[in-house]
Amino acid sequence: MSRPGEFPAPVKPLLKARIRHTRLFFVALLPFIFFSRGMLADDQAAHALMAWTGYLMVIVCVLGRGYCSAFIGGHKNESLIAGGPFSLMRNPLYVFSFIGVTGIGLQSGMVTLALLLTLCFMLYYPGVVAREEAYLLHKFGDAYRDYMQRTPRWLPRWQNWIEPENISTQPRLFRETLRDASVFFAAFPIFELLGTLHQQGVVPVYFRLP
Repeated sequence: MSRPGEFPAPVKPLLKARIRHTRLFFVALLPFIFFSRGMLADDQAAHALMAWTGYLMVIVCVLGRGYCSAFIGGHKNESLIAGGPFSLMRNPLYVFSFIGVTGIGLQSGMVTLALLLTLCFMLYYPGVVAREEAYLLHKFGDAYRDYMQRTPRWLPRWQNWIEPENISTQPRLFRETLRDASVFFAAFPIFELLGTLHQQGVVPVYFRLP
């Protein structure tokens, strides 16, 4: 929270920093993923269950983020959005991203990776959200304070559901959100290809993880 009279850090630099940190994290994780194989990889039933559960979570992520973007397209940080998924919780976009990240971890067939991604998300994003909320509280004042009091940060409060008759959005931003979220789908074929390369000995396995 900023001190009285002090304007919180603008949101755009925070957004750029978040994207940069996320990319650096995944780049740093690539060697670990590339040379690791799950202990359940040879159990076809268990591996398929994990992979498809993860894939379904990614679908939920992409559809959820797309639905959220219809409400905030062109209005984020300019208007107080409190309808649709934003009536249930204050950060549905991050919640759907969390579901997608966990789903990617499961698609690897390594519970260890799924837990690592989940833990990193849970440690990093509360700070991001706190800074964004400080900005919104400064910008919208009592209106946002009331919104915070009635709407949980993470877990949905289903009785709060409000869906307006009409919303104003920008198709370009909706399309860009779906495009960015669809990157989550790339994990499935990548992990399947990597598993085949491990089996054939093309890529060595240095770590066997649960």
